[in-house]
Amino acid sequence: MRLGVITGLARESECLDVFPAGQRPAVRCAGAKSNRAHVLARELANEGCQGLLSFGTAGGLTADQPPGGLIIASSVTAPDGRVFETSKPWLDRVQNILGPDDGATIAGMAGAATVITTPETKKDLGLAANAVAVDMESHAVGAAAAEAGLLFMIIRAVADPVDRSIPGWVLGNISSRGTPHYGAILAGLAAHPWDLPTLLRLKRDSDRALQSLRGVAGRLGPLFGLG
Repeated sequence: MRLGVITGLARESECLDVFPAGQRPAVRCAGAKSNRAHVLARELANEGCQGLLSFGTAGGLTADQPPGGLIIASSVTAPDGRVFETSKPWLDRVQNILGPDDGATIAGMAGAATVITTPETKKDLGLAANAVAVDMESHAVGAAAAEAGLLFMIIRAVADPVDRSIPGWVLGNISSRGTPHYGAILAGLAAHPWDLPTLLRLKRDSDRALQSLRGVAGRLGPLFGLG
Protein backbone atom coordinates (compact mmCIF):
# COMPACT_ATOMS: atom_id res chain seq x y z
CA MET A 1 0.00 0.00 0.00
CA ARG A 2 1.10 3.57 -0.69
CA LEU A 3 -0.12 6.46 1.46
CA GLY A 4 -0.25 10.11 0.45
CA VAL A 5 -0.29 12.79 3.17
CA ILE A 6 -1.37 16.42 2.81
CA THR A 7 -0.45 19.02 5.44
CA GLY A 8 -0.97 22.75 5.56
CA LEU A 9 2.28 23.79 7.23
CA ALA A 10 5.90 22.71 7.03
CA ARG A 11 6.03 22.02 10.78
CA GLU A 12 3.17 19.55 10.35
CA SER A 13 5.07 17.74 7.60
CA GLU A 14 8.12 17.59 9.88
CA CYS A 15 6.14 15.43 12.32
CA LEU A 16 6.71 12.57 9.85
CA ASP A 17 10.41 12.76 10.73
CA VAL A 18 9.59 10.22 13.43
CA PHE A 19 9.92 7.63 10.63
CA PRO A 20 13.19 6.63 8.94
CA ALA A 21 13.60 8.46 5.62
CA GLY A 22 13.01 5.34 3.55
CA GLN A 23 9.73 4.52 5.33
CA ARG A 24 7.96 7.89 5.27
CA PRO A 25 4.75 8.20 3.28
CA ALA A 26 4.59 10.61 0.36
CA VAL A 27 3.87 14.04 1.87
CA ARG A 28 2.96 17.36 0.28
CA CYS A 29 2.55 20.71 2.06
CA ALA A 30 -0.23 22.95 0.78
CA GLY A 31 0.93 26.20 2.40
CA ALA A 32 -2.42 26.66 4.16
CA LYS A 33 -4.30 26.96 0.85
CA SER A 34 -7.35 24.82 0.14
CA ASN A 35 -7.04 24.91 -3.64
CA ARG A 36 -3.40 23.89 -3.49
CA ALA A 37 -4.31 21.02 -1.14
CA HIS A 38 -6.72 19.71 -3.76
CA VAL A 39 -4.15 19.94 -6.55
CA LEU A 40 -1.47 18.19 -4.49
CA ALA A 41 -3.89 15.47 -3.38
CA ARG A 42 -4.78 14.78 -7.02
CA GLU A 43 -1.07 14.56 -7.83
CA LEU A 44 -0.60 11.96 -5.08
CA ALA A 45 -3.55 10.00 -6.45
CA ASN A 46 -2.02 10.06 -9.92
CA GLU A 47 1.29 8.84 -8.47
CA GLY A 48 -0.37 5.63 -7.28
CA CYS A 49 -1.36 6.30 -3.66
CA GLN A 50 -4.21 4.09 -2.49
CA GLY A 51 -5.13 6.31 0.46
CA LEU A 52 -5.05 10.05 1.22
CA LEU A 53 -4.57 11.42 4.73
CA SER A 54 -5.20 15.02 5.81
CA PHE A 55 -2.78 15.50 8.70
CA GLY A 56 -2.02 18.56 10.79
CA THR A 57 -3.41 21.11 13.21
CA ALA A 58 -6.94 22.46 13.49
CA GLY A 59 -8.97 25.12 15.22
CA GLY A 60 -11.30 23.96 17.97
CA LEU A 61 -15.01 24.67 17.53
CA THR A 62 -16.34 23.29 20.82
CA ALA A 63 -15.35 23.83 24.43
CA ASP A 64 -14.36 20.18 24.92
CA GLN A 65 -11.44 20.40 22.45
CA PRO A 66 -8.32 21.60 24.35
CA PRO A 67 -4.96 22.51 22.81
CA GLY A 68 -3.30 19.30 21.69
CA GLY A 69 -6.58 17.39 21.61
CA LEU A 70 -6.51 14.69 18.95
CA ILE A 71 -9.32 14.28 16.42
CA ILE A 72 -9.85 11.26 14.17
CA ALA A 73 -12.55 12.62 11.90
CA SER A 74 -15.53 10.64 10.68
CA SER A 75 -16.29 13.27 8.03
CA VAL A 76 -15.63 16.83 6.92
CA THR A 77 -18.20 19.36 5.75
CA ALA A 78 -16.89 21.61 2.97
CA PRO A 79 -17.73 25.34 2.79
CA ASP A 80 -20.18 24.58 -0.05
CA GLY A 81 -22.05 22.07 2.13
CA ARG A 82 -20.68 18.86 0.62
CA VAL A 83 -19.83 16.19 3.15
CA PHE A 84 -16.89 13.85 2.62
CA GLU A 85 -16.92 10.71 4.78
CA THR A 86 -13.66 9.16 5.89
CA SER A 87 -13.07 5.42 5.47
CA LYS A 88 -14.86 3.53 8.26
CA PRO A 89 -12.58 0.44 8.07
CA TRP A 90 -9.50 2.71 8.15
CA LEU A 91 -10.91 4.67 11.10
CA ASP A 92 -11.62 1.40 12.92
CA ARG A 93 -8.04 0.24 12.39
CA VAL A 94 -6.71 3.54 13.74
CA GLN A 95 -8.88 3.15 16.83
CA ASN A 96 -7.76 -0.45 17.32
CA ILE A 97 -4.09 0.53 17.11
CA LEU A 98 -4.44 3.47 19.50
CA GLY A 99 -6.55 1.53 21.98
CA PRO A 100 -9.61 2.54 24.03
CA ASP A 101 -7.79 5.01 26.28
CA ASP A 102 -6.08 7.16 23.65
CA GLY A 103 -8.31 10.18 24.35
CA ALA A 104 -8.97 10.94 20.68
CA THR A 105 -12.30 12.40 19.62
CA ILE A 106 -14.17 10.65 16.80
CA ALA A 107 -16.40 13.32 15.26
CA GLY A 108 -17.08 15.47 12.23
CA MET A 109 -14.93 18.39 11.14
CA ALA A 110 -15.60 21.54 9.14
CA GLY A 111 -13.60 22.83 6.20
CA ALA A 112 -12.88 26.51 5.60
CA ALA A 113 -11.19 28.45 2.83
CA THR A 114 -9.82 31.04 5.28
CA VAL A 115 -8.68 30.99 8.90
CA ILE A 116 -11.54 31.26 11.41
CA THR A 117 -10.25 33.87 13.84
CA THR A 118 -12.83 34.68 16.53
CA PRO A 119 -14.60 32.62 19.19
CA GLU A 120 -17.99 33.74 17.87
CA THR A 121 -17.36 32.56 14.30
CA LYS A 122 -15.84 29.32 15.57
CA LYS A 123 -18.88 28.53 17.69
CA ASP A 124 -21.26 29.42 14.85
CA LEU A 125 -19.38 27.18 12.40
CA GLY A 126 -19.34 24.32 14.88
CA LEU A 127 -23.11 24.49 15.24
CA ALA A 128 -23.77 24.94 11.51
CA ALA A 129 -21.55 22.03 10.45
CA ASN A 130 -22.06 19.85 13.55
CA ALA A 131 -18.27 19.81 13.82
CA VAL A 132 -15.74 19.88 16.66
CA ALA A 133 -12.84 21.43 14.72
CA VAL A 134 -11.95 23.20 11.48
CA ASP A 135 -9.04 23.22 9.06
CA MET A 136 -8.36 24.42 5.51
CA GLU A 137 -7.12 21.25 3.81
CA SER A 138 -9.29 18.29 4.81
CA HIS A 139 -12.32 19.10 2.63
CA ALA A 140 -10.05 19.60 -0.38
CA VAL A 141 -8.31 16.28 0.25
CA GLY A 142 -11.69 14.63 0.73
CA ALA A 143 -12.86 15.96 -2.64
CA ALA A 144 -9.73 14.67 -4.37
CA ALA A 145 -10.10 11.25 -2.73
CA ALA A 146 -13.74 11.04 -3.84
CA GLU A 147 -12.84 12.03 -7.39
CA ALA A 148 -10.11 9.37 -7.56
CA GLY A 149 -12.03 6.67 -5.68
CA LEU A 150 -9.40 6.47 -2.91
CA LEU A 151 -9.61 5.81 0.81
CA PHE A 152 -9.65 9.00 2.88
CA MET A 153 -8.74 9.81 6.48
CA ILE A 154 -8.31 12.90 8.68
CA ILE A 155 -6.06 13.07 11.73
CA ARG A 156 -5.80 16.50 13.33
CA ALA A 157 -4.75 18.07 16.63
CA VAL A 158 -6.21 21.28 18.05
CA ALA A 159 -3.82 24.23 17.90
CA ASP A 160 -6.21 27.06 18.81
CA PRO A 161 -9.18 26.26 21.06
CA VAL A 162 -12.62 27.73 20.49
CA ASP A 163 -12.14 30.61 22.95
CA ARG A 164 -8.86 31.78 21.42
CA SER A 165 -8.80 34.73 19.00
CA ILE A 166 -6.20 35.13 16.25
CA PRO A 167 -5.13 38.71 15.37
CA GLY A 168 -6.18 39.50 11.82
CA TRP A 169 -2.81 40.93 10.85
CA VAL A 170 -1.18 37.53 11.40
CA LEU A 171 -3.11 35.95 8.53
CA GLY A 172 -1.64 35.43 5.09
CA ASN A 173 1.96 35.24 6.27
CA ILE A 174 2.56 31.65 5.14
CA SER A 175 4.68 30.81 2.08
CA SER A 176 3.72 28.22 -0.54
CA ARG A 177 6.18 25.89 1.25
CA GLY A 178 4.18 26.21 4.47
CA THR A 179 6.79 28.29 6.32
CA PRO A 180 6.06 31.62 8.07
CA HIS A 181 7.10 34.94 6.54
CA TYR A 182 9.00 35.93 9.68
CA GLY A 183 9.86 39.40 8.45
CA ALA A 184 6.21 40.28 7.90
CA ILE A 185 5.24 38.78 11.24
CA LEU A 186 7.92 40.77 13.10
CA ALA A 187 6.83 43.94 11.31
CA GLY A 188 3.22 43.25 12.27
CA LEU A 189 4.20 42.62 15.87
CA ALA A 190 6.12 45.90 15.97
CA ALA A 191 2.92 47.65 14.89
CA HIS A 192 0.73 45.65 17.33
CA PRO A 193 2.95 44.98 20.39
CA TRP A 194 -0.11 44.44 22.61
CA ASP A 195 -0.74 41.19 20.70
CA LEU A 196 2.49 39.58 21.94
CA PRO A 197 0.82 37.63 24.81
CA THR A 198 -1.75 36.28 22.35
CA LEU A 199 0.97 35.14 19.94
CA LEU A 200 2.88 33.46 22.74
CA ARG A 201 -0.26 31.54 23.76
CA LEU A 202 -0.87 30.54 20.15
CA LYS A 203 2.74 29.32 19.87
CA ARG A 204 2.41 27.28 23.07
CA ASP A 205 -0.87 25.73 21.96
CA SER A 206 0.50 25.00 18.49
CA ASP A 207 3.52 23.25 20.02
CA ARG A 208 1.17 21.04 22.04
CA ALA A 209 -0.74 20.14 18.88
CA LEU A 210 2.45 19.25 17.03
CA GLN A 211 3.56 17.11 19.96
CA SER A 212 0.26 15.22 19.73
CA LEU A 213 0.72 14.74 15.98
CA ARG A 214 4.22 13.36 16.43
CA GLY A 215 2.94 11.02 19.11
CA VAL A 216 0.07 9.63 17.07
CA ALA A 217 2.29 9.23 14.01
CA GLY A 218 4.79 7.21 16.00
CA ARG A 219 2.06 4.96 17.38
CA LEU A 220 0.26 4.37 14.08
CA GLY A 221 3.37 3.80 11.93
CA PRO A 222 4.22 5.01 8.40
CA LEU A 223 0.92 3.81 6.89
CA PHE A 224 -1.19 5.35 9.70
CA GLY A 225 -3.29 2.21 9.85
CA LEU A 226 -4.10 2.21 6.12
CA GLY A 227 -3.14 -1.42 5.63
